[in-house]
Amino acid sequence: MYQSKYVQAAINAVAYIHSKEILNPVEAWYQATGELFGEGSWGQKKGCPRAAFLGLCEDGYVRGVKRGKYNRKEYSLNKQYAVNTVNLFLENSSKVHEDSKMLWLKVTEGKKIKSNYQVDIVKGLWLNDLILQKELNENGNGMQK
Repeated sequence: MYQSKYVQAAINAVAYIHSKEILNPVEAWYQATGELFGEGSWGQKKGCPRAAFLGLCEDGYVRGVKRGKYNRKEYSLNKQYAVNTVNLFLENSSKVHEDSKMLWLKVTEGKKIKSNYQVDIVKGLWLNDLILQKELNENGNGMQK
């Protein structure tokens, strides 16, 4: 399976947190993306993957990461797309093997918007056993109907 640099950044960021080298997910994300894309690069600054990763951290979905307020915005569609993806996998874990484009259509409810690695980040974390597989909607989160 092809793994984007953003998936690797999410995995690396969690590794930093687990090692206690960096405890804050925001700092861990910037460290990981800086190493993969270059400090101050467009890749490091890209908001959609960052908001998806930090949103998962905020809601306690990432193993070993303390819940908290990590995103800049109060509400983030990118966070919601990531949470929706987790909930799809919680409903049926075999969906993690589905094509990312098909999953993207499901989590965005068919909207014609471009993916920016939100689904791939969740898939990568899930496949590396870094997503806590807790009860669906435990935090009041879930697929928005």
